[in-house]
This record gives sequence, C-alpha cells and structure tokens, in this order.
Amino acid sequence: MISVGLIEDTENYSAAVASLLRLSDELHLAGIWKDAESALLKVPEILPDVILTDIQLPGMNGIECIRKLKLDCPSIQFMILTVFEEDEKIFEALNAGATGYLLKSAPPEMIFNAIKDIHNGGSPMSPGIARKIIRHFQPGVANDGHQLFTAREKQVLDLMAEGKLVKEIAAVLDVTIHAIKKHIKNIYLKMHVQNKVEAVIKWKFQS
Repeated sequence: MISVGLIEDTENYSAAVASLLRLSDELHLAGIWKDAESALLKVPEILPDVILTDIQLPGMNGIECIRKLKLDCPSIQFMILTVFEEDEKIFEALNAGATGYLLKSAPPEMIFNAIKDIHNGGSPMSPGIARKIIRHFQPGVANDGHQLFTAREKQVLDLMAEGKLVKEIAAVLDVTIHAIKKHIKNIYLKMHVQNKVEAVIKWKFQS
C-alpha cells in the first residue's frame, strides 16, 4: 500500500480527501496535519510515501514546508493540491521539491491516479498547469541568436542557481551590484521569464 500524508487546513476539503484515501485498498492515510509546523514534527517519524499539501496554510506555507522536509526526508514525493494557478507559485513549488501539482478542482479519480503516478516515478499535473510549464520551456518566437547568453550571463545564472543573492553574485564576480542587476534584466528578457525562480528552473532544464 502507498502511505499518504495530507497537509490541509480547510476542514471540508481535508475530510473529502481523507475519505477518498480511506476508501481505497491501495492507499493508506498515514496522517493529516492542519499546518506545516505540525507536519514538520511528525512526518520524519512516519515517513509517508507521498505527501499532499496545500500552498496556503496558517503560519509557514506549503512550499517552504516541502523545502524543509525534502532535506530530511528525500524519499518522500510531494504533490501540491491547491487553488493557485499563478506561474510563480508553480515554479516555486517545483523548485522546492514538489514533483506533482494538482488543482483542488481536480476530480477524485484524478487525485487517486495522481498519487499512484507520483509514487511510481511520474509527475502528475492538472492539464492547465502542465500547459503553463510547457509554454515556459518552449523556445521564444525570436530565434536569431539574440537569446544566446554571454559568458558573464552564464556565470550569473550559475550563481543564481546556487541560491546566491545579487550582492553575493557581485562579490564573487568582482563587479558592481548595478552591473549584476543589468545582467539579470537581460537574462529575464532572453528567457521570457518574470522572476528568479522561473529563470533558475529554466536554466537547470536547459543545462
């Protein structure tokens, strides 16, 4: 059986998902937590195979919870179950360690199949979420060489991927903060992204 944990503070939705899990002879409900802080205390002891978590939680959000748990429990597969469809939320969750992303509007059968899929090495996504991700990784309309990164821009991207801040990147490359900000602006334009999280994930994908 696949053991599943649920981090969800909306009682009605939590109860509905719990009922779905209990009805299956393939899934085992390992625990339910109403906030990330409670999950951080118990999950390392229980070590479910899969954890479903909302993004918006009281206190620490679900994305930060995944980031922390992934360090201590790398074997757990995390799937977002939320109402948020914004690109930034999607990429931030994937960057934190989530390998699945479903909207709460997903029917019970899709949630059930997604749990099995993620446990078997898949990356289940709601159709609209998958389309957003594919769009980000498709080449831009311009293909005349202007999207090529300079050597300095590649250095900046590598340091961004390491989690370094603008001032830290400037110190490593021995240039001004203003120069780094200009490089980052050019990088965003070439990659057709809006923020650091999207840029880093796209850079890792292309590497």
